[in-house]
Amino acid sequence: MPDDATPHLGLPLLAAAQAQKHVTHNEALGLLDALVQLAVLDRDLASPPAGPQEGDRYIVGPNPGGAWSGWAGRVARFEDGAWLSAVPRPGWSAYLRDEGELVVFTGQAWLPWRATIAALQDLARLGLGTAADAQNPFSARLNGALWTARTAAEGGTGDLRTSFNKEEPGRVLSLLFQSGYAGRAELGLIGDDDLCLKVSADGAAWHEALRVDRATGGLDLVASETTLPAAAAVDLGAARGLKVALTGTGTVTSFGSAPHRLRLMRFTGALTLTPGPALLLPGGAALVTASGDTALATSDGSGTWRVHHYQRASGLALRPAPVLIAGNSGTPVLAGQTRFLSPGLNGTAPSVVYCAYPVAGTFSELSVVTADAPGAGESWTFTLMKLFSPTALSCTLSGTEFNEAQDLANAAAFRSNERWCIRVSASAGARTTGPILFALKFTPAS
Repeated sequence: MPDDATPHLGLPLLAAAQAQKHVTHNEALGLLDALVQLAVLDRDLASPPAGPQEGDRYIVGPNPGGAWSGWAGRVARFEDGAWLSAVPRPGWSAYLRDEGELVVFTGQAWLPWRATIAALQDLARLGLGTAADAQNPFSARLNGALWTARTAAEGGTGDLRTSFNKEEPGRVLSLLFQSGYAGRAELGLIGDDDLCLKVSADGAAWHEALRVDRATGGLDLVASETTLPAAAAVDLGAARGLKVALTGTGTVTSFGSAPHRLRLMRFTGALTLTPGPALLLPGGAALVTASGDTALATSDGSGTWRVHHYQRASGLALRPAPVLIAGNSGTPVLAGQTRFLSPGLNGTAPSVVYCAYPVAGTFSELSVVTADAPGAGESWTFTLMKLFSPTALSCTLSGTEFNEAQDLANAAAFRSNERWCIRVSASAGARTTGPILFALKFTPAS
């Protein structure tokens, strides 16, 4: 090292037999006072400030001028009415009073102290914005946090995987979500190695909502039942659960408009579900529920609900809606004549007009209306035919007073695709019929 100064701070050394030793000694003390526990007022100025105070210190900014010319990055101090400088060495640190920042000189520039930290090892506690404690050795009080992958260009892989580990299956490894420091939800490996989600209303009583089996990947949902009272519009989407019990009686015309919902319903009494544009029911007809009946319903993206499956508590299948079948005679029926009718057809033989329904079911409620009556002592008889055989479903118009007749008492069962028609038999002296309108109900079998 030079014989006249120390190697690190450049403090002047006393020479042998030196005169006025106090001058050199005081200069060394001045440097010590300026550089030890270094705290500067600013690091951005490029020229000396106006009206400096004795002892003021600055890190000189880039491209300096005036009394600081050529001192970029140096430590400038105001002493005895003049500006002096010290050339920093790698490792020097300084506190920036205007920024509240600690900086370190790297040999090239002054950098924030935290930017120079390459590793923190074996810390017992770390608190960010708050104090860590023994129970929570890492604590943070934040309004936002970001974890992002180190890119390949930065020497990483572009991936980001956070790993959590517990000692053994019986231990807990979870994320606990709190409100007011009381637990509300917990997700993780809670007491075993299945992925589990639990929820709590008070932080004390917990309810398992979801579990994924670690061996098979099987998903198990725990669905508690929510109760909704019957009303014209029942908002199933507002129910806080997959299973809903509809209570009471009345008519329901809407399940609300919540989109993309799935509900398993149970009925506790007699409700009438009425179909409409936003409520689609099996068969397109109204359903009268019974206690214990269940149904599966979903809503689409527009909030239209569809009942996909309905199960009676009795175990019987849901009966499809009845169908009304109607037709007219077209050709008149003459006195003493027998003709056969079906919707849109009129002929002298059943084989000419027969039609068939594609499912099994029962015909009932035969009704006939004509333009006139058959006449005194005369009659027209209308009978449902099964192939070539008459059935019990039949009605007769007679006399001069009435032009309509019904059979509401009898019924006739048919197999799927079994042929049928209506036979019209006029008595020998009956008037020629005008147009004949007929209707009957077909109820598909369960």
